[in-house]
Amino acid sequence: MSFTIVETWYLTDEAARQATRTMQIIDDAIGENAHGHPGWNGHATFLQDEKEPNVVTWVYPWRSAEDHADLLKTEEPIVQPLIAQYCTRPRTIRYAAELPVEVEHDHH
Repeated sequence: MSFTIVETWYLTDEAARQATRTMQIIDDAIGENAHGHPGWNGHATFLQDEKEPNVVTWVYPWRSAEDHADLLKTEEPIVQPLIAQYCTRPRTIRYAAELPVEVEHDHH
């Protein structure tokens, strides 16, 4: 079963107008730390909310909640200045487990 991190960033208006650039800066700053961690399990997808463009969600697989908690110990000092510069409040992080729902149906 896949373990997924859902991480939401709350960008300033200026950062949201340049969301791709902003997210690239943040990803470049923390990516090496995450990719080097043994819990890393694949790249993130970045989603900007259409109704609230200041809200950007990262969705990415991780090995376990325990491994991600371990990552956060080294990531927080890197993230704090980025949040101060580009965000209106701290990011939120949720853990999710994929449900084994059958999605391949023949409706024709």
